[in-house]
Amino acid sequence: MINYMDSFFNQYHTEDTLIKGIDSVLNSYKNLKVYSFPTYIDPLYLRKLKIGSDYFRLISENDGIFLFELLLSERKSEPKNGEGINKVFIVESKLHENIYTVILLGRSRLHLSKILAYFNKAYPKVSLSFITHKKLENLLVHFRDKEGFDLNIIRATSHSRIGKKIMTSISWTELSIERAFEWVANENGWFQNLTFRVNKSSMPTAEISISRNGIIRSNRYFKLIFSDFILPISNVTYENIKFFSKRARLEDPDRNVHPLVINLGEDQFINPEENHKFIDIMKTMKATSLSVIHGNPYIHISLFDYYDGSSFDVWVLSADKIIIVPQLKASFQAIKRLINYVFDNYAEGDVKEYEVEFNE
Repeated sequence: MINYMDSFFNQYHTEDTLIKGIDSVLNSYKNLKVYSFPTYIDPLYLRKLKIGSDYFRLISENDGIFLFELLLSERKSEPKNGEGINKVFIVESKLHENIYTVILLGRSRLHLSKILAYFNKAYPKVSLSFITHKKLENLLVHFRDKEGFDLNIIRATSHSRIGKKIMTSISWTELSIERAFEWVANENGWFQNLTFRVNKSSMPTAEISISRNGIIRSNRYFKLIFSDFILPISNVTYENIKFFSKRARLEDPDRNVHPLVINLGEDQFINPEENHKFIDIMKTMKATSLSVIHGNPYIHISLFDYYDGSSFDVWVLSADKIIIVPQLKASFQAIKRLINYVFDNYAEGDVKEYEVEFNE
């Protein structure tokens, strides 16, 4: 039998041949899956990976495509025809500076989990994407309508806010996209991860999962996944970096502030109890210290991020808005982490430049 896997990894790929090759390999090996996710990688950190680390060893480099071997201290045996599981591609975006797509093949999440753990330790030099609940729905609808598929949500991990607590639940369903998102909205929740079945002419052809941090798993259609999911998520990641960058007061010659506002779209802060709820949620944010300056009738808290020394003032002056004021040091990674935390643990909204409102 021809070993397509060896041939695939020994080839010097362009982006086009890599995408086509992955689809070909998926069709050749039963139960094989592709895992992929866009991410920001600091250029100095990428150089460190290329030189060599305790986990990555560069095998080849061609046209912005880096093939690494994963150096595993304990290698679990892989199923037959699972060769290449310890190799990972890091693909440079042709459109966006410092945005890359990580791609690996395998029958389980074993090495994906190890890579994610390694990158999490590297934060803020590596910063994964984040997809809002609404953007996630739009991506699925676009994929379905553009490609002419029927999609059914078959498994979902969701978070629901009950009082001051965030409850996680796993559901096995057979719902359309619209019905699934309507259902989770009625539960005062949002999806963290979705698995959906792709049907064509009433026949199931693929199973795909996608998470809010842009991690995608599929057993087919990688070319479509790259164009309909990876590229749009990469674009969102890059636009967020541009929007969140250069907001620290030290980066402004006059030390002016450059605040952001989260428009919640509805009156959320309607009583003192809601204020306390929000403050209690913010107190549990990892690797931060928080000081409550005012808690009622308005909210003013000061937050310090231990990861890189960023600091913020957070204000709630109206029922439907959260204002974030970056202070002397405020990296785009820390701003993104703060907003993602609010979205994941309190409520989502639209992030805009804050403009002072004057009452006439």
